[in-house]
Amino acid sequence: MILSQPIYHIITNTIMSDISASTQAIRATAILSLLLWTKVLAVNTGLGGAKNNAGGRAPEDTYQKSSNDVTDEAKVAQDRAQRMVNNDLENIPYTMALAWGSVYCISAADRGGTEVGESYALAHIVMYSVFVACRIAHSVVYSRGWSTARSLVWAVGVLCSFGIAINGAIASFKIP
Repeated sequence: MILSQPIYHIITNTIMSDISASTQAIRATAILSLLLWTKVLAVNTGLGGAKNNAGGRAPEDTYQKSSNDVTDEAKVAQDRAQRMVNNDLENIPYTMALAWGSVYCISAADRGGTEVGESYALAHIVMYSVFVACRIAHSVVYSRGWSTARSLVWAVGVLCSFGIAINGAIASFKIP
């Protein structure tokens, strides 16, 4: 019966039938990293716009608003945008490095085509997917000023970071 099978068998037998679990983990990591980098670029672009509206760009950027035309709301928006960028810098690069290191260990452990490698690959895909979703959600709720939701998605993302690192470290002990 299909309900009694482990989840990774269902996924590997229906979606990843002819492709190894570690290859799927590598592909997922690449796609998720691209998505995450696109999010970072969007947030950084938002900061540029907020600086432009608050007169916070370099003095030679004459197209920005002058200090006489800047509203308090524009200054608050610039500060919020800067904090969003800072938070991304404090979380995303480290987790991306952990994700790629982890997927390397998973791929090395999966060389024998064992189910152990499959379970580590699936855990990696799930945790990195949740991390990316949390970082996107974090930017959305941060921009809206929803502090409780921001803290919740941040905490889940941090737990995923640790999970990715632990999963990769355990997989490294399964390398033949």
